[in-house]
Amino acid sequence: MIHVYALVTLSKAIVLPGLSRRTGKPCRVVSTRQLVVSIKDETVALEGCLDPRGHGFRVGIREIKTVQRGLIEHAEFLDPRSHVMRRVLNLPTAVDYRSGSESASYYSLGTMDSVELIGGWGDALGNVTVQMLPICGFLAPTEDPVVAPWRQLGHLWPNGQFARPSGAEVVSFVRQAGVVFAGVMPTSIVQDTEERFVQTWGAGWRPGAISEEALGMAEDIARVSKPRKYVPVTSELIRQAAKKPLLHSAGVPWDYAPTTGYPGRKIWRNGLTREGMAVPPDDYAVAKFFANRDER
Repeated sequence: MIHVYALVTLSKAIVLPGLSRRTGKPCRVVSTRQLVVSIKDETVALEGCLDPRGHGFRVGIREIKTVQRGLIEHAEFLDPRSHVMRRVLNLPTAVDYRSGSESASYYSLGTMDSVELIGGWGDALGNVTVQMLPICGFLAPTEDPVVAPWRQLGHLWPNGQFARPSGAEVVSFVRQAGVVFAGVMPTSIVQDTEERFVQTWGAGWRPGAISEEALGMAEDIARVSKPRKYVPVTSELIRQAAKKPLLHSAGVPWDYAPTTGYPGRKIWRNGLTREGMAVPPDDYAVAKFFANRDER
């Protein structure tokens, strides 16, 4: 069967791990309200997206797991030879999309709902950098629900790859929309991420089961906050969206909080701040990244 392509417009912007337009490797975060999808044998696949300037990008996700109800605002079917499709389909990709990870899913908040969180990055030379950044994209275990509580496996950083989170769980986003988009990560990206974490922090980096305290807090919050509803992305959903008029094409913010020159940005490298001050041992959220391997 010939692929059918569509440009899907979202009611709010999300972030996706973008691939380099030159090498096809993960290298950046892309804020987008326009997804380029293909439909074959009733299966919807994410081919890429357009950024706010209309530039096409391949992304590190192929299978869409679920979206918050109402996120897909409009769809337009496109010829594969159209200018929009060529902007995406002609780009390289170095990601193996053939198998989706059985261990990790990708979650995105809306760009205006970013949360300031601490994450750590270890390089091949053993250096560890920890930052507090506005985060919209997460890795989470595939068995965890989209509605909190769920466990954090990774934070999507500006380099398009994942940092190790300081916290183990997300209990609730209270009155914010929470996760609006969930996708299945390719196995290759998840394996590379896990290998990098193990190399820096050992095998004990992965969080355990969701705590009873988190479950209890989430139940209390759920009593006063109406849970959001989610729908799978199917060919029928795309066809129904193609019948809708495009209502909110302008005035919806795309970009999430800046990651350079950010006023509240904090950075620690190898246990020291930029001013040369050591992280206090009682600041466990940061100090845990610099603990000796024997202490883990």
